[in-house]
Amino acid sequence: MTDSTKSLQALEEFILLGKSAPGAAAVANIQKCISSPNCFVFAELLELSNVQALQNDPEHSKWLEALKLFAYGSYMDYKKQKTASPDTLPDLSDVQLTKLKQLSLITIASTEPHKLTYPSLQSLLDIPNTRLLEDLIISAIYASLLDAKLDTANQRVEVSSTAGRDVAPGDITNMISALEAWSSSCSDVLTEIEAQIASIQASAVAQRKEQVTYEKQVEEKRKAAEKDGSKGKRVIDHDHPGLGPGDDEMDLDDGPFDDQGGARKTRKGGNKMFSRKR
Repeated sequence: MTDSTKSLQALEEFILLGKSAPGAAAVANIQKCISSPNCFVFAELLELSNVQALQNDPEHSKWLEALKLFAYGSYMDYKKQKTASPDTLPDLSDVQLTKLKQLSLITIASTEPHKLTYPSLQSLLDIPNTRLLEDLIISAIYASLLDAKLDTANQRVEVSSTAGRDVAPGDITNMISALEAWSSSCSDVLTEIEAQIASIQASAVAQRKEQVTYEKQVEEKRKAAEKDGSKGKRVIDHDHPGLGPGDDEMDLDDGPFDDQGGARKTRKGGNKMFSRKR
């Protein structure tokens, strides 16, 4: 079972009670929910008609506002609103304040990660010392709100991932815009990749054509060379039809003159001899 499933199951109890709990009973249900150590999502409870009806009751509407802060607000929002309009929010218990600070760590890590230093967190969350800050962060890690490590040497919190929070009504438009921008960026990247693939394929086809043309030319030249060599051999055989492998001729002088004073030639390689007078 995942931690988000556990949180939803913990919320289910309060949803069932909230469906039949108007007025003061709805307020009591909210107080228990925001104090529960296992419940960190609140949207379904916030949407109940009995809960939404609290906005029409000046005495109880402050708890509806508190529930909104636990759903998608932060301790910084609580402190700011409580200072500006004290009557619009209730006084929270220590347990409730701690839980709101735990949820605020998610918001800070997601939206302002550069503020994940010990001094910044102590200032934002009104935590007087490092020991209490580390205790808060460790409790958030054990509640699976953060996947993080404490860098005590550099006084920083290294956050790898966070749990999700409920989405504020005004954030939906921003989320849609962000998703549309992301989708457009993905489309641009995909178009570029497809263009590169097409270019590579075209280059491969062109190279293959060049290779085929080259091989064809080489083959044609080889055949032409073989044909020319065969033709030259036939011409030689036609000019000397009586010559064979053993019929090479050479005229040699046996001596400067024959018996009659003429030059005498002897054909070697054949069987005939002849002499010619000068």
